[in-house]
Amino acid sequence: MKLAIPIFATTVSASCHGRPPAYANAKCCADLAADASLQGKVYLPGSSAYTTRLGEYYSANAALAPSCMVLPTTTDEVSKIAALIHKTKCQFGMRAGGHSAFAGSNSVAAGVTVDFGYMNTTTYTAGDETAGVQAGSTWGKAYAALDPFGVTVAGGRASVVGVGGFITGGGYSFHSNSAGFGCDTVRNFEIVLANGTVVNANADENADLWRAQKGGSGNFGFITRVDLDVQPTNKLWAGFVGFQPEQIEGYYQTYLDFVDNMASDLASQTLLGVIANEGPNITRNAIVSNSRGVVRAPAFDRILAVPNVTETLFTDSINVIVPVFTGPTPLGLFSNWIVEMYSSDIRMLTFIDAALLRATAEMRIAAPGSKFQVLLELQPVTQSMVQHSVANGGNVLGLERVVADGPAVMFLIALTVDTAANQDIILPLTLKFRDEVNAFADSLGLNKNWKYAPYAFGDQDPLSHYGNENLALIRSVSKKFDPRGDFQRLRRSGFKIPV
Repeated sequence: MKLAIPIFATTVSASCHGRPPAYANAKCCADLAADASLQGKVYLPGSSAYTTRLGEYYSANAALAPSCMVLPTTTDEVSKIAALIHKTKCQFGMRAGGHSAFAGSNSVAAGVTVDFGYMNTTTYTAGDETAGVQAGSTWGKAYAALDPFGVTVAGGRASVVGVGGFITGGGYSFHSNSAGFGCDTVRNFEIVLANGTVVNANADENADLWRAQKGGSGNFGFITRVDLDVQPTNKLWAGFVGFQPEQIEGYYQTYLDFVDNMASDLASQTLLGVIANEGPNITRNAIVSNSRGVVRAPAFDRILAVPNVTETLFTDSINVIVPVFTGPTPLGLFSNWIVEMYSSDIRMLTFIDAALLRATAEMRIAAPGSKFQVLLELQPVTQSMVQHSVANGGNVLGLERVVADGPAVMFLIALTVDTAANQDIILPLTLKFRDEVNAFADSLGLNKNWKYAPYAFGDQDPLSHYGNENLALIRSVSKKFDPRGDFQRLRRSGFKIPV
């Protein structure tokens, strides 16, 4: 069914040279809607399809209302869309899974949101070493497609996370210790450049683009497919181990001891989760996993020996376990993610725990009646993880510096609030909490000053922390493959290359 085009879209001329952005945006949407190959794939404001899709963002903050959305189904259609944007010089944003939290992360308030939600297929032939996953897929769909073959890929730990943003931002997974970050498992990117040209980037072809794209975010083109190393089994042993407050010090120290020895068992990983909300109780969990499906591997002996109150550990395929980890994902709430990186040190962990208690007590007083959750995830980053990058052609994350003198801990704050009004009260207190922890880390010389892009807050500028050599490569690749700078000037979503 053909969608109606707003009347202003039918009166623009063929050339947008010198016109204001609003004019270019209107013409771009009109031209997309008029293209016969895109019929039914261009959503305009006021249509039910547009309204429904806008309501399917993970975070209400990210659900910006564009001039139009376009949902391609093939690489050729993406090429046509890119060429039209390039010609019209309209503003655009990109959406894969729509799971990022901040305003401007995966949409645009004026212009075209190029939404890859229809490009969600995973292709695999039994016995192959790689699987092809379209960038608009969620990891849940990818795992389900690979499950019958008994293999999997190094992807997200939540079913609803999108492939494109996860991989291009790095990609921390259940397989990080055994295979590196998700981007380190990419054998090939299929990318549509700003002018519509389709290229492949791999170790033999456009190798500079291949490396820069591994951590370089959405700065070089529209990624349509990633070819990923398959992991040898889809089996996973994983679950939650819950601890009471009186076990805090032993719980944290045992985690740190585990992290110090992660090189001894590359299949085993542990991260910590702490959850506080409007209620008085705080939940503390160790999230343990073995990516070969080994039950209670010896690496976990000390963690599992700490007295606990809950233990939900089981073995199954990653296709079954990840939805359990994901749990329900309500849409329309106001989410904010903030990330930091510190040295792996008991002083940091105990300070964070105590500071969270103070911060959430202040939040309850400041916003009585609000519904909110503060989730902290403390994830190890180790030399055993980072070493995989070099063996697989390198990436641009710059983590070699971070782990040069020992393991680090990635500190995620995930805030979810019920209303915009309550968010206006609670978010500043969350940032105050972050600043307090940063100040403590700075005072001890433990702040690594590195940001993980998929978790970063809108103003955190993660690429600026990758190091001068990596930034030089990113800039040179951008100039080579996007010489007019469309993905810096016209793109309005995601993190750009620091100037």
